[in-house]
Amino acid sequence: MKLAALLEGTAILGDIPAEFLAIEVSGLASDSRYAAPGDLFFARQGEASHGLDYLASLEKIGVSAILYEDPQGVVAHPTTIPALKVASIDSLMRHLTFRYYEELQSRIALIGVTGTEGKTSVTQFIVKAFEALNIDCGLIGTNGIGFLHNLKENTHTTPDLLALYQSLAEIDNHDNVRVLINGELPIALEVTSHALDQKRVEGLSFETTVFTNLNRDHLDYHGTLEAYGEAKARLFLEYPQKNSVINLDDPFGAKIYQRLKQERPEVRTFPFGRAPSEAANYLHIDNLELHAEGLRFNLHFEGKSYPIESPLYGAFNAYNLVAAIAVLLSFRLRIEWIVEIIPHITHVKGRMEMLHLKNGAVAVVDYAHKPNALKQALISLRDHLDEGSLSVVFGCGGNRDKGKRPLMAAIAEAHADKIIITSDNPRFEEPMAIIEDIQAGLSDPTSENILIEADRAAAIATAIERSAPGDIILIAGKGHEDYQILGDREIYFSDFAEVEKNNEELSYEAI
Repeated sequence: MKLAALLEGTAILGDIPAEFLAIEVSGLASDSRYAAPGDLFFARQGEASHGLDYLASLEKIGVSAILYEDPQGVVAHPTTIPALKVASIDSLMRHLTFRYYEELQSRIALIGVTGTEGKTSVTQFIVKAFEALNIDCGLIGTNGIGFLHNLKENTHTTPDLLALYQSLAEIDNHDNVRVLINGELPIALEVTSHALDQKRVEGLSFETTVFTNLNRDHLDYHGTLEAYGEAKARLFLEYPQKNSVINLDDPFGAKIYQRLKQERPEVRTFPFGRAPSEAANYLHIDNLELHAEGLRFNLHFEGKSYPIESPLYGAFNAYNLVAAIAVLLSFRLRIEWIVEIIPHITHVKGRMEMLHLKNGAVAVVDYAHKPNALKQALISLRDHLDEGSLSVVFGCGGNRDKGKRPLMAAIAEAHADKIIITSDNPRFEEPMAIIEDIQAGLSDPTSENILIEADRAAAIATAIERSAPGDIILIAGKGHEDYQILGDREIYFSDFAEVEKNNEELSYEAI
């Protein structure tokens, strides 16, 4: 595409030299690490650097042109690459992104999933379900970008606007896409409250949106739970969508459902939950049972009942599975086909990920790093216990919401038999200072069932060494992450790898 066509209709068009307008552009970029030959590069003023600080890299890459801002009047005009100074780079970048990718949405069916907990599990369950039905489905979220078995690293759960559009286009153009649904490629996207507040998903239309739940999180950013909830609600009330899947058992979800019915009657809804409801398309969960091998429940839909068996742990995974089922129903797939493949959907990396230990105990690695997530994980694991005790290893991240630290301690004390408080990602705080904040929520900090071990590897080792047949150990907080953030450094650290290492070192087999 020539710059003349890309810039048509913009306020700066009259100020651009003719030779600049004749330049051919083969892509857009705002990060030199991901720029490609022929790209139009947007050089922005960041907190610590300017895009033009990487001019040498851009020259080597061979970008075709640069649009840059200079609010402080200190940037030298590039002479080696055609460049144009503009007043507002962000608004122009949005406009050009929408134009460059305007045909993309006719080829994809976007599924947006938001909520405090469950986004990663629901999106991956959706992808796994489509794959089990021999339909290709892309993924953008916490665990990566692309297709489930070939994900590339993602820097944000929901990428910045330009990076998001680029990712969608990259998935759409993938050589191995074979089977579509209704002529479109479904792509499941985790949508965070930050992304909605910062308009990273601006301009997108959704085939289906999903709401999982709302609990305390990100109050350091949003300020109040109300503001956090309203950020989530924007996905359902402000963006074009054909269908919406809503958890009615969540109070905020019930409010969104009522608002959707009143304000957007054109949206076809698929409410779900355990409470009785006369809503159309309601997916009713009942007789939920948790046992040592997983979970089972009955799912009622359109007057019929379907028994569901799953190897997954956690009552909340029944909700996550039903959310995924509802998404597939929104694509007009038959429920008989869908429920048949549900038993084959296994755990998501770092989400209630189990390892059966040699001594007969079970270790569960989970991303639960928020009060409600920790509570639900512990409650669910308690229900899976046939015998033995429930232990938890957890900490809290540094330079984040301090108010949740004592809350998580109180939850651990109420729902676990044994507790080891340790370090998570301390960042620029002292690990022991964070642990002291956590301890403030304990009613009996001197209990022999509560240990303090700031070294996370040692904490995991201690929990496994002290386990016995029938025990369950929850290692919470980091899940899929394979790093620890210490100050401005990242070191390799994987909870699951530590579990595997300590399992190998156990000296006896289960009887």
